[in-house]
Amino acid sequence: MWLLIRIAILFYLVIIWTTGISVILLVVHSLHLRTIQQLLWLIYNDKQTGAIAGFFAGGIMLMSFVLARLIYGRRQKERTIAFENPTGGVTVSLTALEDLVRRLIVQMPEIKEIRPYMAAHRKGLEVDIKLVLRHEADIPELTGRFQELVRRKIEESVGLEGKVNIRVHVIKIAMDDIKSRSRGDFQVPAQAPFHGYSS
Repeated sequence: MWLLIRIAILFYLVIIWTTGISVILLVVHSLHLRTIQQLLWLIYNDKQTGAIAGFFAGGIMLMSFVLARLIYGRRQKERTIAFENPTGGVTVSLTALEDLVRRLIVQMPEIKEIRPYMAAHRKGLEVDIKLVLRHEADIPELTGRFQELVRRKIEESVGLEGKVNIRVHVIKIAMDDIKSRSRGDFQVPAQAPFHGYSS
């Protein structure tokens, strides 16, 4: 996947830089308009040169289309899990599994927010999860319990035993919950309105 992405980036960089440098040379008059006119005249009038230019342009278009299809198709393949049942094949969208992981927040009140992302590879399922915690906690113990909960839920759902790699990133500890807990949720009672002195 990374090789395809690098090839695509290199391909598009070459096209963009070639176009950009040509325009800059034309603007600063380092590339004369007469030269461009002669080149276009040659392509238009000489059949052999025109055929070469046509094949070159077609090759660039075909290459860009193939790279886009390969990268997009590979990306889509990584977003599903496929397995065989006795009655036929089954594919499961990773978006559905991500929603399943999000619902685990109900079972762990220490976690305020879950942002899962999954990708399927030959070695198994890669799960990256960003967490926002509600308050200060024993992070190693909490994340260990959470990883085990996620692993068990995925294995129960699609049966990928031993093929699930779960990485957890604690990106924030919600300070509003910490402050409210340190204050003991103490609220100052509203004062009675002042009506002035009575004579």
